[in-house]
Amino acid sequence: MESYAEIKNEKEESIKLLYEQYAQKLLTYAIRTWKLEQDIAWDIIYKTIYKADEVADKYKFEGEQKFASFIFKIFINQIRDHLRQVKSQPKSIDSAELNDHIINNQPAASGAKNTSTSPALKILEAELNKLEDWQRILMLLRSQDMSYNEISKYVNKPEKHLKVYYARLKQQLTDTINQQLNKK
Repeated sequence: MESYAEIKNEKEESIKLLYEQYAQKLLTYAIRTWKLEQDIAWDIIYKTIYKADEVADKYKFEGEQKFASFIFKIFINQIRDHLRQVKSQPKSIDSAELNDHIINNQPAASGAKNTSTSPALKILEAELNKLEDWQRILMLLRSQDMSYNEISKYVNKPEKHLKVYYARLKQQLTDTINQQLNKK
């Protein structure tokens, strides 16, 4: 089926079609070539799919190959935008440091005292203590690369929602930490 011809149908159906046809290819490319984390890659893929659905009807495509090139171009632009955004952020804590701290200190679960010397990690510890138990468990287990399927057994939440919860929590923590660091 030619996805570029079907994209003008109902929005939900065209997004589903784009996802089914391109998501896995884009994910593999993002992880292997650009060395992006899986969650970041998925976020960029979703942005790409919605952007393609939004603007595709403004163009005419000679065939499926040209349409695939169009999707790929949008994807590359989304990756570049993401990398520019990451590069332009002032002082920040990166995901690896966030994950290491969650794994090593586990402040809420173990009741550990705040022994961090880094201001960013002190802020992180305070923010983790504010989360609900299931949110802390999600952050901890995902930072240890446990699958969403396995995590769903511990947090009693649907697997298909955990990816979104995790991305939002991680973004929320990162934004809060960076915001507080930039105040100082």
